[in-house]
Amino acid sequence: MCLRWRRFLFLALTGSSVAVGGTLAPHDFPEIVARIDDVTITRSQFETRLAQSRSMNPALFDAMRPGEKARAIVRVLNGMIQRELEVQEARRRKLTVSEEEVDRALAELETVYASKGGLKQALADFQITLEQWKKETRENFLIEKLEASQYRRIPISEEEIREEFGNFWKETQSPSPKDLGEHHEHMRFVVQQRKWAAEGRRKWMQSLADAARIWRWTPAVHGETNSP
Repeated sequence: MCLRWRRFLFLALTGSSVAVGGTLAPHDFPEIVARIDDVTITRSQFETRLAQSRSMNPALFDAMRPGEKARAIVRVLNGMIQRELEVQEARRRKLTVSEEEVDRALAELETVYASKGGLKQALADFQITLEQWKKETRENFLIEKLEASQYRRIPISEEEIREEFGNFWKETQSPSPKDLGEHHEHMRFVVQQRKWAAEGRRKWMQSLADAARIWRWTPAVHGETNSP
């Protein structure tokens, strides 16, 4: 299965749990593993994401040493917290996703799985309902729109755009003004995305976290315990 579509489908996995190789079994997690303002992340939701994360490379996950596995588990939870922060921010900004957008994504997924037993069977194999998939996909689109509204504001100079175009242009002859014009905005977009990924997103996510009330469970170390 194409990795892109495997991730696309797995992102909405629900209803499963995972044993994490003896480092932290499901019963070691509290009923609530995080709070982000008034929203809680439950043990069940957390176990679902752990199962999803492990399923991408079970052999690698299971081969981790205890300390590595504990850090991987914390990374999964941090990712869930970041996702919730962004979803909340998108809703505060009143961003919306239409049913047509979700339906288009669904149609694309149906096409991919048409020769693989059909999407219905794929959803059943991954223990996810169509409505659960739609909910996750809608949130994914909200996050995409939110981040786009941020990185599209990053100022980019004409010199940076020309330099990026030079990296992009593979023809033997020099580009014409028409060529430059046709690709101008795309090159701006590429540079903005790169700057966002390199530094802008981290700072912006930190600002969201600083403005929120967050409690996060972490694995106990040497007998230490965590409490909400």
